[in-house]
Amino acid sequence: MTKVVGIAMVICAANQQGLSQGFVNLDFEHPTLPLIPDAAGNVPITSALPGWVGYVGGNQVDRVYYNDLSLSAPAISLQGPGSLSPVFQGLYSVGLQSPLTSGGTLVFAGIGQTGQIPSSANSFIFYASPEYYFQVAFAGKPIQLYAVGTGPNFTILGGDISRFAGQTGELVFQGDGILDNIRFSTYSIPEPSTWALLALGLGGLVWWRRR
Repeated sequence: MTKVVGIAMVICAANQQGLSQGFVNLDFEHPTLPLIPDAAGNVPITSALPGWVGYVGGNQVDRVYYNDLSLSAPAISLQGPGSLSPVFQGLYSVGLQSPLTSGGTLVFAGIGQTGQIPSSANSFIFYASPEYYFQVAFAGKPIQLYAVGTGPNFTILGGDISRFAGQTGELVFQGDGILDNIRFSTYSIPEPSTWALLALGLGGLVWWRRR
């Protein structure tokens, strides 16, 4: 049931791209080409991710990897044609690497963009690698994430954005994993208890039909 509802939300959100008012390049499909990596495999973030800024350990960075990954340090990357990493939608996805330091501290990599949350938006969704750890915040306030569905090789995560509708601030994604296809939607994210009731109801229906 989660998969069915999640995919339905994706379809609805994909049909509401006009809701991205104030934000750009939410699907990461608009790099400024050509992207020519330097000797370290990096390209300017302004070319790789127009509209976005990058953060590593809370500090803003001006270069990101392209079709490459960091071996041990926190990093941001754009994965595109020719990449060995999965791309979930279109030609490009973004990778965030946030490893533990030798002292056991998690150093976050993240991307952020300032814009206005559409006044009619109740939620946002995005694609994430199945083994992920993500945090999302708007204007410095954390947003609880829920798994609302699955795709061929990704999990669909969503969060309630309704309390920020019409407000302007920075939307920040931090964590470890690959993300793609961020969308705002007028649809609400069901509470976890609602998902449980839906699953229980579906299970009862299947049992009754087998009887």
